[in-house]
Amino acid sequence: MFGRIFNHGVLTLLSLVFTVILLMAAAYTYIEVQLPDVETLKDVHLQVPLRIYTSDGKLIGEFGTKRRMPIPLDQVPPQMIQAVLATEDNRFYHHPGVDLVGLGRALKAVVHSGRKVQGASTITMQVARNFFLSRKKTVWRKFNEILLALKIERDFSKDKILELYLNKIYFGHHAYGVEAAAHVYYGKSLKELTLAQMAMLAGLPQAPSANNPISNPKAALERRNHVLERMLEVGYIDQATYEQGIRAPLTESYHDQSVEVHAPHVAEMVRELLVGRYGEDETYNGGFVVRTTLEARLQEVAYTALQQGLDAYNQRHGIRPPNSVEGAIVVLNPDDGAIKALSGGYSFKNSHFNRATQAERQPGSNFKPFLYSAALEKGNTLATVINDAPIVMEDSGENELWRPQNDNLKFNGPTRLREGLTHSRNLVSIRLLQSIGVPYTLDYVARFGFDPNKLPTSLSLALGSGTVTPLQIARGFAVFANGGYLVQPYFIESITQIDKKIFEARPEVVPDAPMDPSLAENSEKDFPAAPRVITLQNAYLMTQALRDVVQSGTATSAKVLGRDDIAGKTGTTNEQVDAWFSGFNSRLVATVWVGFDEQRKSLHEYGARAALPIWINFMRQALSGTPEATMPQPADIVTVRIDPATGLLAAPGQSNAIFESFTKDTAPTDVASPQNSSSSNNNRTSGHTNGSDPLF
Repeated sequence: MFGRIFNHGVLTLLSLVFTVILLMAAAYTYIEVQLPDVETLKDVHLQVPLRIYTSDGKLIGEFGTKRRMPIPLDQVPPQMIQAVLATEDNRFYHHPGVDLVGLGRALKAVVHSGRKVQGASTITMQVARNFFLSRKKTVWRKFNEILLALKIERDFSKDKILELYLNKIYFGHHAYGVEAAAHVYYGKSLKELTLAQMAMLAGLPQAPSANNPISNPKAALERRNHVLERMLEVGYIDQATYEQGIRAPLTESYHDQSVEVHAPHVAEMVRELLVGRYGEDETYNGGFVVRTTLEARLQEVAYTALQQGLDAYNQRHGIRPPNSVEGAIVVLNPDDGAIKALSGGYSFKNSHFNRATQAERQPGSNFKPFLYSAALEKGNTLATVINDAPIVMEDSGENELWRPQNDNLKFNGPTRLREGLTHSRNLVSIRLLQSIGVPYTLDYVARFGFDPNKLPTSLSLALGSGTVTPLQIARGFAVFANGGYLVQPYFIESITQIDKKIFEARPEVVPDAPMDPSLAENSEKDFPAAPRVITLQNAYLMTQALRDVVQSGTATSAKVLGRDDIAGKTGTTNEQVDAWFSGFNSRLVATVWVGFDEQRKSLHEYGARAALPIWINFMRQALSGTPEATMPQPADIVTVRIDPATGLLAAPGQSNAIFESFTKDTAPTDVASPQNSSSSNNNRTSGHTNGSDPLF
């Protein structure tokens, strides 16, 4: 009888236990199905800010609310790992994700004190909470946390879990991950920290906002010393090391993002482009690393030259910021259009407006080289003579009489084109445009990348009365510098996201040009060819004429550079509102603009005074130690002796003959008569030779 009752009781108990197990298994299976898929951790995208660098690896900008710098576990110093383990989870490498010993210790503490006095979350459980769960303290969340921790431990190695933890955890002051924390609190890489500093970081995750060393130094110090004490207790450090650590003074202070090169306008160009393509959230948290085309040394030199030049102008005129004359400088590689340096204003903090790319201003005489190039294409030569004489027109497109003048209010009579460009004679330019036609010229200058819709359809085109940006002007001058090819300016070399390259520039390049070192690193070497837009001969002749602007014309102050490969053009608009200088050799093109944002406010200075010194200061350092670089003379260019008054071949034995270059098919064949050459030559010496720029 007793045996039957016992057996029946055992069977009932077993049945109950089995039922409970089934119910628990079913509940576990149901709950586990509802849990997040921990496999996503294999491709986890930590919220990493956008970082922007020069082509040679210098940081120019960082955008994002969270500062995070993920690093692999093998780059974390062993003492940092030991400090974290001693404080957060000393049995990490011995438990399956949930530490029963720790749970028992925490439960015992609750029973004895009546409140929670120590945590029981393992590092794996913290990973589960940080990646998948809210921080709301509930029994259900803790249960899910335990189950997720068990799943994570099944699918990931201990080292991978620890790596995820070290890169995810919050350390206060927008720092996420140990490497970012090291930079925020010490301005150093993690591997450069002392043991005491690592212990400080290891103690922060418990209360990163309230008890960090900047907000609460006393509490942070106590926590740091507790970490060192734990390291001593578990045998990671000895007594002497512990005592040395707790005596270490606090050295923490807030370190903002460590920008290495000042290029805020380019950083903003990158930010705007990525936000437009990926949206703000992905841009600021998606881990993009952008390498720009900027060259760190050139950028620093350009930025400094612009600042100093604008400061000098303010001092000359007794102006103090923010009534901040403004300016811009942009530097291109003429062989591929890479922007090597750019500064869009005096103070990015005061104004984000990028005058290098956004300010549409009148270029004045800076535009004349494109008109002269059109004239050469039409059959004129640098020896073609145009009369520098008064002009009065009833219909100039401005509904009133138009009386353009040279800046010195003088008229120089018959003038060769080379001389007209060298000394920037307005009346020569107007008559030249009149002879070749406005429609033809508008069509021709589009070859340089200009928009004809933003250029006037009247003869004022000859004086640069249209609107362009400094970047557009620099692009146009690059055509002369590279031998006749139109390149597309670009400022991003590559974009990487979470160690995967998602974009790499493939610019159109000048055929047979030396490869830019940054482009040479690309795996794809077969770059498309830039289109030829003017002949090599035209580019050569224009470059020679623009070299004369420096040697004997409106930009003679640039001779201080002591180089023969410099060519360029000054520019000043009506009433001296805009001042320009654009110059180049075969390696670099640089354009400088100076003016007020108020578009009718006069500078009371010409381009040779306001803009050219900035360009000179930039080029002095940019070209320092580099060999001269200018295009060789093409095979079908000939140099002959001509009469300077008529542009015809010089008479035998003519004493005042000069040399001029022509294409073979445009070289003069007629010989100047002695009477014409002598009578006209006196007019030549009264020209514009003081180095100042014309009114336009």
